Amino acid sequence: RLWGCPGTFCGGFCPHLSPRPIPRVPPGGVGVAVVTAGPGVTNTVTAVKNAQMAESPLLLIGGAAATLQKGRGALQDIEQLSLFKTVCKSCVSVRAVRDIVPTLRRAMATAQSGTPGPVFVELPIDVLYPFHVVEKEIGATRTPRGLRGTLVTWYLQNYIRNLFAGAWEPQDLSPLPIHVPQATQEEVGL
Repeated sequence: RLWGCPGTFCGGFCPHLSPRPIPRVPPGGVGVAVVTAGPGVTNTVTAVKNAQMAESPLLLIGGAAATLQKGRGALQDIEQLSLFKTVCKSCVSVRAVRDIVPTLRRAMATAQSGTPGPVFVELPIDVLYPFHVVEKEIGATRTPRGLRGTLVTWYLQNYIRNLFAGAWEPQDLSPLPIHVPQATQEEVGL
């Protein structure tokens, strides 16, 4: 269900959203927000802090620069995890396609367990794109020249194989158990 669509590039959708009331997360549910890297993530800091103070379970999924380009001046490559460490119960970056489902399962359980609150999951762009697109963009299909080119191509091909290893194996999609602490009889004073 589409709840919000900020930005001028989505102008065609926005008129359809305006007459509806602001959606609320149903009791026992988790609010989920998916945003783009860089400014998309940084613009959510206030909302995530509000979710923390209100003890509202929230899963924030943010895009990120490709794993190989982190820390090398890629577009919108900022240290997003450290930005959210003080306001989120957990901050995780997914490093391989096979880790997406387990990471999201743990994030949903963490957001609801104990004192509910926000959780941030970072998904680098190379984890989201299909194999053939990542392989083409990285340039691992080029014919290497010389020893250095052979070593670089070998490294890139191994990187891609590891990135997608186990991605097509079936995974458990059931929710993880949620731990909600209950007051004892002594604490209640009965």
